[in-house]
Amino acid sequence: MTELAPPRTVVDFLGLASAFLSARGLPSPRLDAEILLGDVLGLGRLELYLHHDRPLEDAEVDAFRELLRRRGHGEPVAYLVGTTGFRSLVLDTDPRALVPRPETEGLVELALARLPAGGALLDLGTGSGAIALAVATERPDAAVTACDVDEGALALAAQNAERLGVQPRLVRSDLYDDLGPDERYDVIAANLPYVPDDDPRVEAGVHDHEPHGALYAGPDGLDVIRRAVAGAPDRLRGDGWLVLEFGEGQAAAVAALLRERGLTDVAVTRDLAGIDRYGSGRWSG
Repeated sequence: MTELAPPRTVVDFLGLASAFLSARGLPSPRLDAEILLGDVLGLGRLELYLHHDRPLEDAEVDAFRELLRRRGHGEPVAYLVGTTGFRSLVLDTDPRALVPRPETEGLVELALARLPAGGALLDLGTGSGAIALAVATERPDAAVTACDVDEGALALAAQNAERLGVQPRLVRSDLYDDLGPDERYDVIAANLPYVPDDDPRVEAGVHDHEPHGALYAGPDGLDVIRRAVAGAPDRLRGDGWLVLEFGEGQAAAVAALLRERGLTDVAVTRDLAGIDRYGSGRWSG
């Protein structure tokens, strides 16, 4: 009986890696395998298939297996390869901040639509800097400030700003507390922690590897958002907007918070998956 040849080529290892990750219940095993193998080989996803019969050297096999082992334990792909895409940007990523999610790109759209020419925007709780850097890149006329309470996250945001060649103002601040007393903005955009403590819907890999301070926010997930809404009128210019991202099932509560604080034109907007994801309100002053 003829023995099967051991796997050696790109397509061999992609198949085996996809099956390995699928067996561990990960949501996008083929995509993860492509990104990880592409990182090892220095190839884009399309290039992998153009070089499908390329054999892997022993060192490449070892490096790929190590990445697969870590991914199999739930470590985010973006942390493993050190970058992720966000709108038109490529951002450095590591455990100092959450991995930017595609949903947050929708929050940027809402913020840009409300930001006047030459306006001022505050990215409240910037993390890796994704929102601030996207706005600064796409709207160079805007004055962009980004704040975060976590020094590690701010350092990552500064690293990304230098990498991209844009310079938003970065401030260490617990929400509005350490901003200048007279600072006012046309738009405050906030993707703050909104996951309820002990929420069973959180993937194990997210819980185990991403910073809890940027994820969890009390029994209903709204502790930090409540503070952000409460302080927003003192930081908004007349007719300025607060735009927020939140989790599934929180829309009614967030809209109520905005109205109770005196914001008008309150609206809830769905993400591309059809889930209520963003809340916005205008401060008439």
